[in-house]
Amino acid sequence: MFKETIPGVFQSELLSQQKILHGFSNRLIGDMRMVEPRHKLKELLGLSSYRLVAAEQVHGDSVHTVTENDLGKTVSGVDGLVYSREKVNANVALGIIAADCVPLLLVDTRAKVIGAAHAGWKGTLSRITTNTIDEMKKLGANASDIVASIGPHIGMCHYNVPTERARRFQEAFNYDQKAVTFFDNRWHVDIGWANYLQLIAAGIPPEHIDAPPTCTACQIDNFFSFRRDTAETYGEIMGVIGFI
Repeated sequence: MFKETIPGVFQSELLSQQKILHGFSNRLIGDMRMVEPRHKLKELLGLSSYRLVAAEQVHGDSVHTVTENDLGKTVSGVDGLVYSREKVNANVALGIIAADCVPLLLVDTRAKVIGAAHAGWKGTLSRITTNTIDEMKKLGANASDIVASIGPHIGMCHYNVPTERARRFQEAFNYDQKAVTFFDNRWHVDIGWANYLQLIAAGIPPEHIDAPPTCTACQIDNFFSFRRDTAETYGEIMGVIGFI
């Protein structure tokens, strides 16, 4: 479940229980492709002194392990980031932007490892979520200890797709009827659910997954939407995560 605990910021109840600095911005704070709104979000979350590491986000399946050389930078060619507090002892925040795609935040507090991923339809089919978890495991994380928050994304209600894409999702997710449904004479995909299935398949317990029913296209006052907005109104939100 999400709560707007800070004006303009939604936080996951499960991640809050882990005592992790995190949040998903809404459109009130601004377009997170820009520098100033990012600074504002960090300030609201108590992350002002943290070095933000972002992903370029190319709708692929590559995941990068953060090093000291990445602090304050955007890592090119990747859609996932992982960070170990044990290996890089610095105040680091991972950031993912989105405007219909799934922003995913993950943490294993025992191993002191965090992850963040951007999963659009291409990344979902390429298993970016699975790959991010695999890289977290290489840093010492255990799937049974990982807590995940699936951030605001477009709902199935607004995500109609071509038949060919629907077929690819059906084949990739064993014809799961929650992942792909036909209604209103169109195929619809639930990319949030498809990534939830990846989390479960990776061994993360269902009770460790926060997946509230949001739709960026429906919630005009809260979120940007690639499908809904015009060039004048379009922007992107950001999901951020860091250790206290």
